[in-house]
Amino acid sequence: MKRTKLMALVCAAAMALSTFGGAADVQAADAGSLAAAEFLSGEYDALPADGPTYNLVVGYAGGENTISHVVMQGFQEALNFYSEGKMTLTLYPNAQLGSDAEMISSCIAGDIDIVSQCGSTHATFVPETQIFDTPFLFSGVEIDKVEEALLNSDFRTMYNEANEKAGLKCLMLMAAETMDLTSNKAVYSLDDLKGLKIRTAQSESRMKIWSELGANPTPLAYSELYMALQNGTVEASDNIYSNDVTAGLGEQQKYIIPTDHFLVGFDTTMNLNKFNEMPAEYQNMLLKISEEITRYNYALTIADIEKNLQTLINDYDMEVCEISDDFRAALTEKAQPAIEATKALVGNDALYDALAAALQ
Repeated sequence: MKRTKLMALVCAAAMALSTFGGAADVQAADAGSLAAAEFLSGEYDALPADGPTYNLVVGYAGGENTISHVVMQGFQEALNFYSEGKMTLTLYPNAQLGSDAEMISSCIAGDIDIVSQCGSTHATFVPETQIFDTPFLFSGVEIDKVEEALLNSDFRTMYNEANEKAGLKCLMLMAAETMDLTSNKAVYSLDDLKGLKIRTAQSESRMKIWSELGANPTPLAYSELYMALQNGTVEASDNIYSNDVTAGLGEQQKYIIPTDHFLVGFDTTMNLNKFNEMPAEYQNMLLKISEEITRYNYALTIADIEKNLQTLINDYDMEVCEISDDFRAALTEKAQPAIEATKALVGNDALYDALAAALQ
């Protein structure tokens, strides 16, 4: 993915990232002291003085040192400040409220108000969320185009409607972190992929992609990856840069191949009945702040991606094998059977058409 240099956003994000692990001050003294201040317009209709108070429970799997937690802290802080305490969030990170599958089920049932997680984890209820599992769907697309398509477009309207059919209100939708390839062998063509032993997650769909591309996918637990690279069981891995850095894979890998074969989608959804019971002024404020916090999330994520990429290049001396347009097109064409299989699971061709139009 071509990453546009959003310097103002990245500067703000870098400041926010430096607070990882700190508790959110939900009693911020003024708008300028809010963590996401640069992304919050402050242009919200005032809530009625005698209006109701909503104390909303939010569950997610991310730990307290993750971007997802920092984003939820910013969301918590902004809602509390601008609603003057009439909308508050209680955050439960670290999967305290259950697994992703359990939390989304509880959200639909109304036992948890809001859940933030990888979208396709609730594919059982919303098959359309699997659109982000489509190989090479966003490959080569600039991140700012992705951001706008997922925030304000016919695609987003249709995606929202799909969630509402399942009893969910999609508050935030974002996708910025890509799955790329690292290898001990330079890869510039399909010929270079032939027989390459690539560690993949233990997922048939992930294995199918690399099989279609002529590689030799090897499913391994993430905890086994470093040793497998060290002893030659595998030669390459598909992963996100943050995992590459955390696991120290640069010690065992020489090349970065930015294939962008997946873009990880992330949803924050609310129980639809809970949302609908709120007065219109509350709904409008919640949706507007959700959109602005999504932009904050993009800035944090883009800054983190760039930081991790530079760590791999500068600290581990890894070399980037730039992907040509011809190679990217060849990857997409060769992966068509895997692409069509995912489309069948999504079962909504109109959604794909809307996304394609939004990305133009």
